[in-house]
Amino acid sequence: MTIVETSSKGRLLIVTPVGVEGQGGIDRLLVYFLDWVRANNIPLTMDHVGARGEWKGPWWVLHFLGAIARFTWLLLTRKYALVHIHVSTDGSALRKVVLGKIAKLFGTPYIIHFHGMVSAEAIRNNPPWLRALGVLARDAARVIVLGEAFRGPFRDVLGVADERIAVIHNGVPDIRDDAAVPHLRAEALSLLFCGEVGDRKGVDLLIAALAQMQAQQSSWDCTIAGNGSMEPYREAMAQSGIADHVKVTGWLSLPEVHKLMRAADVVVLPSRAEALPLSLIEGAAAGNALVATDVGAVRDVVNDDVNGIVVRHDASDIAAALRRLIADQAVLARMQVASRALYERQFTVPVFARNILDIYRSFGLL
Repeated sequence: MTIVETSSKGRLLIVTPVGVEGQGGIDRLLVYFLDWVRANNIPLTMDHVGARGEWKGPWWVLHFLGAIARFTWLLLTRKYALVHIHVSTDGSALRKVVLGKIAKLFGTPYIIHFHGMVSAEAIRNNPPWLRALGVLARDAARVIVLGEAFRGPFRDVLGVADERIAVIHNGVPDIRDDAAVPHLRAEALSLLFCGEVGDRKGVDLLIAALAQMQAQQSSWDCTIAGNGSMEPYREAMAQSGIADHVKVTGWLSLPEVHKLMRAADVVVLPSRAEALPLSLIEGAAAGNALVATDVGAVRDVVNDDVNGIVVRHDASDIAAALRRLIADQAVLARMQVASRALYERQFTVPVFARNILDIYRSFGLL
C-alpha cells in the first residue's frame, strides 16, 4: 500500500514489522513520523512493506514469504531512490538481511534503522542473527542507531565505517497537558512502571525494591502497566505486604498510558536489556523524574542526578533512589523540570522527523 502520496523528487520504500496498524514501538514511530509529514505537507512519496506482520508463532514465515514477493514486485515495477529498513535483533535481522540482498540486487540503496541492542553476550557468541546484521549493515548506505552506546558495536564489531553511522533519537508526541512542571503532590509519591511485565524489564527488582521501601514505611504507590503475567511476583508482593500499594493494569491503549504518565511523579524502569525505551522518553515528556538501570542508550534519556537517577541492577540501589525522591521534594522538582527540558530539546517528533528527513535529502528524496 502507498502510505503517503505527494509529488517528490524520488520514491521511498519503508520496511517495518507490521505497518501503521502495528502496536509495537517501531510501528508507533512510523505513525508519529507520517502524521508529522502529512501535517507539514512534506513532499514525500512512500510505499510500505510489513516484514513480519501480526501473525504469531511460526505463522510469520508465511507472511514473510508474501512480504518478499511484495518487496521484489515493488522494486521491479517502481523506481525507488531509497529503501529504509527498520531492523532489530534475532528474527528481525534474519528477515531484513534477505530484503537487503534483494535491494542490492536491484541496485537500490538502502539504509538500516537499528532498534535493538548488541549485548556483550551476543558479541561473544556471534549468533546467526548478529552475523546477518553485520552483512546488512556493511552493505547499507547509512546506519541509524538510537544512541551513542550503539555506535561502537556497529563500528568496532560489525565493521561499519564511523562516518556512515548516524545517531537519531526516537521522538514521541507531546503528552503533557496544561499542568505545570514540576507537579509535586502532598500525598504519596506516585511511581509508574510501563513496559512488558517480566524479568527482562526488571519487574522482579522493582518488586524487591518496593518491599524494602514498605519495610521502612516509605510513602508511595506504584502502577505497573503492560502486557505479561504478574503471577511470578504475586507471592513476593503478598509476603512483603505491598499488594495494596501496587496497581496492576495489564496492557493499556496509548491514551491510557499517557494519562498514567501525566499522573505519575516518577517513571521507573530497572531493565536488564533495552535499546532506547519509549516509556522513559514519554516519562520525560510528561515531566517526570526517571529512575532506570544503565542499559542500551538509557543514559541518552536519563542524565544521572540531573533529570533522574541511574541505578545498578540491585533492589537496594533502586529503593535508595526512590527513597531519596520521597525525602527531598526539591530534588524531585528539579529532576522533573530537567526531564521536560530534555524532552523538548531532543525527543520531540519534529526533532526526530527533521533528522530523518535530513538523511532522506542526502539521497535526493527532497
